[in-house]
Amino acid sequence: MLLRLPRLHRRAIAPALSLVLAAGGVTLTAAPATAVPAVSGDRAGAPASGPLDGILDPVTDLLSALVGPIINGTPAVGTPLSLTMPEWNLPGVTNQVQWLANGVPIPGATGTTFTPTLDEAGKNVQALVTGSVLSVITLLVKEVYSGPVAIPLPGGGGGGGGGSEDPTLEVLQDPSITGIPGVGSLLQILNPIWSLPGVTTTYQWFVDNVPVPGATGPTFVPGVEDAGKQVHALVTGTLAGLPIISALTNYLPIPAATEEPLAATSAATITGTAKVGKVVSVEDPTWNEGGVKHTYQWLRDGSPIAGATARTYTLTPEDYGRRILVKVTGSKEGWTDSTVDSQEVSPALGDALTFTSQPSVSGTVALGRTLTALPGDWGSGDTPTFTYQWRRGGQVITGATSSTYVVSTDDLGSTLAVTVTATRAAYAPGLFTTSALPVAKLASATTLKGKKKARVGKPVRVKVGVLVDGFAPDGVVSLLDGTKTLKRLRIARGTKKVKLPKLSKGKHVITAVYAGSAATEESRSKPLKLKVRPRR
Repeated sequence: MLLRLPRLHRRAIAPALSLVLAAGGVTLTAAPATAVPAVSGDRAGAPASGPLDGILDPVTDLLSALVGPIINGTPAVGTPLSLTMPEWNLPGVTNQVQWLANGVPIPGATGTTFTPTLDEAGKNVQALVTGSVLSVITLLVKEVYSGPVAIPLPGGGGGGGGGSEDPTLEVLQDPSITGIPGVGSLLQILNPIWSLPGVTTTYQWFVDNVPVPGATGPTFVPGVEDAGKQVHALVTGTLAGLPIISALTNYLPIPAATEEPLAATSAATITGTAKVGKVVSVEDPTWNEGGVKHTYQWLRDGSPIAGATARTYTLTPEDYGRRILVKVTGSKEGWTDSTVDSQEVSPALGDALTFTSQPSVSGTVALGRTLTALPGDWGSGDTPTFTYQWRRGGQVITGATSSTYVVSTDDLGSTLAVTVTATRAAYAPGLFTTSALPVAKLASATTLKGKKKARVGKPVRVKVGVLVDGFAPDGVVSLLDGTKTLKRLRIARGTKKVKLPKLSKGKHVITAVYAGSAATEESRSKPLKLKVRPRR
């Protein structure tokens, strides 16, 4: 039954048809301007008949293909070709297929696959897909064509004229890019129409006229780095024995991606001991997004520290008492970088210096000899400043603060050592006291002279002498008769004459024993053998 409608103005029928389609569950949406597929037409070549012709033309423009049909397979006689259907901007579209050879429909070739025969050898084969949206009546119809594929003649010969002139490879229709431009959106090249069959087609995609490494296929997906730039492709055709022909597609701008700033959800924190010479590090902040990469810059009193761009930092003498912080910058593809400051720390003095080679004293420890303090080594860094303090018996020797010291008589019988103090800027000083070196007392020699015979009741006189390294000391001398102490006396200038107590008759062995001093060793004289005879 023929549906008759009253004549309506073509601008008035579009809203009515939208209501009809909506009632049938179909939503009309306008296709993006960049989503134009291969060559298309609205009821191309159909005669104007029926009551709706002439008033439905503006409505049919609402149906369009986002991606055109694609022929798959090897173009050759006897080799099946398959067809990938177009993607439409409306749901519920019904597809009808008609295969063409040099633009002429091939009888019976209306399926999604087609196997070329000898009739198609030397010709260009393509597919015409007619899409329609069905409701109460057929309202929207759109025809779209695939790209052509050339079916070579068996044996490699070309088709077309059969003349004897040399064939020329030409581009009959330029390639183009189809798809919705945008980051992450699939773009596709619609191949050119070549003048000869059997052409091998290769591709190279460009972004802002720079070749994209590896982008050598018929499709390309722009990345974030391509946002705000223009994409195009170079399509090259090669055919044995003929010059290579290349053609450029249209230039397609990729909209700039809108980046949002990263936001830190926790602070950056410096950890570790804030002392000169110590290593501190920063705990990264957390962000409102995962997968954030970090870069670092340490600052001293607000100024960047040259080379301090790692997560850790060794505090230097220049940092002592200054304000140290680190800036942590988070970055992620597709997001605006964000920088977070850590808290400030003020480094304290470094730990006391410690030696790596122990200080020592060189020289002979003897009266009048010079001793030298060797400061040793005190780790890496600037050479320390050294000071010295000599000690006698563990006590400070007033004024003895040079690196050298001359042994004096006051040191005899005691010990000598030196305290070395190493000082380096921004570090606590290091101290070390060398081992105590004993200073030997001076050797002494005691002599006893006198007569070897005496009478009972007669006084016995002897002479005692003491020498120490060539000079005569003072001191105490004891006179012994065997083990019996006869007399204890103090001598001056090393000698003294002594009258012994009265001795009994018989033999006596008299010995003088010098007691020594703080600076001199004790000594004993050779025995004086005395014979005391009876009285006359």
